[in-house]
Amino acid sequence: MINHEKNVEVVDVTGAEIENVKKQILIGPKEGFEGYMRMFILAENGHTPYHKHDWYHLNYVVEGEGVVTLDGVEHKINPGSVAYVPGNIMHNFKNTGKDDLRFLCIVPPTGESY
Repeated sequence: MINHEKNVEVVDVTGAEIENVKKQILIGPKEGFEGYMRMFILAENGHTPYHKHDWYHLNYVVEGEGVVTLDGVEHKINPGSVAYVPGNIMHNFKNTGKDDLRFLCIVPPTGESY
């Protein structure tokens, strides 16, 4: 399966403690992948909720700058940063720059929750 991100719908992510977040599901079970590869786009001041769940995240920052918080410890991220978030770890992502923070996020099949 070959596609391009420009052909994938961008949707708003809404919910408690979510601000200025959009995502694309670049590939998932519909395409035969046993999991999801998603692109998250956090606009200026955007952030995901501080939360935890059973599944892991594999993340790669494509552009922008921000902070990923893991169990209360903030880690700066920028293009090329890789962040592994194990299951059951409190975490969130925040855009700390003026431009969009864009990162790939790979999760198992149970990980597509928002």
